[in-house]
Amino acid sequence: MGTFIRRHRWPSASLMLVAGSIGWLVSGGIRGQLVAHFDVARGHYEILTFGLPAPWRSEFARILRDRYGIEQRVVAGCVVTPSLVAYTEGYNQVSMTAANLKFGRDVFKESADDAMAKMRPPTPRFR
Repeated sequence: MGTFIRRHRWPSASLMLVAGSIGWLVSGGIRGQLVAHFDVARGHYEILTFGLPAPWRSEFARILRDRYGIEQRVVAGCVVTPSLVAYTEGYNQVSMTAANLKFGRDVFKESADDAMAKMRPPTPRFR
């Protein structure tokens, strides 16, 4: 096998480059999970977001950071690749599960509810 590769260096290198690129593109979810496991193991909790921000996203990020020490990182705007979506979903799956286990409740739902409540205008009182 080594002789074949030495004799056909350029085709072999091209094939490995294509196979590596395809492998990188389809492994987004697995890479995200591995990075999240590494981050959680060293005590770093973070969620990744992308897309058009909700009006309450900055308040949500502030509540997560202040109450629980969880960071929110925006990884892309509205244009995302399938690989980035898979990476983000894999990362958040591991990170959010670990954070909820650490605090014993769904801190993300709780924080989102509080952020939306702060952004909601007060209801007028009529007499």
